[in-house]
Amino acid sequence: MRVLHSTLMKHYSSGIVFQMYSEYKAAKKIGIDYDVKIFMPEQSVPDEYKEIIHFFKIENSSKISSWFEIRKKYYEWLSTEQNAIDIYVLRYLMYDPYQYFFIKNNRKKIYLVHHTLELPELRMNGFKGYIQSLLDSYWGGGAIKAASGIVGVTGEIVNYEKKRAKCQDKIGIIYPNGIDVDKDEILDLRESYIPEILFVASYFYEWHGLDTLIEKAEESNLNFIIHIVGCVSERDAENLKKDKRFVWHSSLTSEEIIKVSAKCWIALGSFALYRKKLNEGCTLKVREYLKNGLPVYSGHQDIFPIDFLFYKYSELELEKIVNFAHEMRKINKADVRNASENYISKEVLLENFYKQITKEI
Repeated sequence: MRVLHSTLMKHYSSGIVFQMYSEYKAAKKIGIDYDVKIFMPEQSVPDEYKEIIHFFKIENSSKISSWFEIRKKYYEWLSTEQNAIDIYVLRYLMYDPYQYFFIKNNRKKIYLVHHTLELPELRMNGFKGYIQSLLDSYWGGGAIKAASGIVGVTGEIVNYEKKRAKCQDKIGIIYPNGIDVDKDEILDLRESYIPEILFVASYFYEWHGLDTLIEKAEESNLNFIIHIVGCVSERDAENLKKDKRFVWHSSLTSEEIIKVSAKCWIALGSFALYRKKLNEGCTLKVREYLKNGLPVYSGHQDIFPIDFLFYKYSELELEKIVNFAHEMRKINKADVRNASENYISKEVLLENFYKQITKEI
């Protein structure tokens, strides 16, 4: 069965492209008939990603006209692929009428992939977001109902989409985010006395909960070092400078993050997903932590089973975080990675997903 996983992207997004390229490489490694394509206007992208990108030209200069143009061209391109495709896996596009009509008029199996709770997220963006949420309620709800199944990175997302589209009997598949898990030796430079902890984000948005972590630290005299890696708001930057237990590195390369990670005992997930109306998350950051041998303490649920030792879901309390760090200090980092592999490996997750969507054909 030939599967095509595709998405439309007007502007280059490193995170999405990286995820889809990782999936493309995983499909090649495990030998399944699963292609990955990104439909994108011509622009500069890293050379390694070009093999999964289908470029096209935008003819309309106005923002509104080009919005309709790129969608029309995307679904026309998808339609030309129909004879060669058995199953479509489409990354969900919000408030898109073309998406609805493509699914409604297509006899092939089509699964929609969701990475967030769309309506609550849109409604966070003021009046414009409210109008967009109304459009997505109509066109998006229709597309979800017409699709063969719902795919979400968490069970919470799958259940939400079923409920909002009033299709509780629809096939729902949890397909978590994953990464390439190599078997290189993990650098371990942990000291034996002060727990060092890693907290990474490209930019610390309010849902990461950095502000809450800083507030908790102000109330505590515990001994620890927390490495903050990523861009932060001006307010958070000022507050970080007031506490010597925080080491703010700003943005670092992947290689530099690995060097900081080598000194750390554990890492932190996010602590304020409730600000996005979410209880569950499935971030690449957590998977990178585990790949590098760092157990994770987080304020949100993930796909890991309750008895999984290396992902602790609990409230943001520094005493609990420090105790967890001391508990994990005695664990070999390679053991953390090995125990995590089945939950975070893109190859393992993709193979399981492929079996689920093709088993009825």
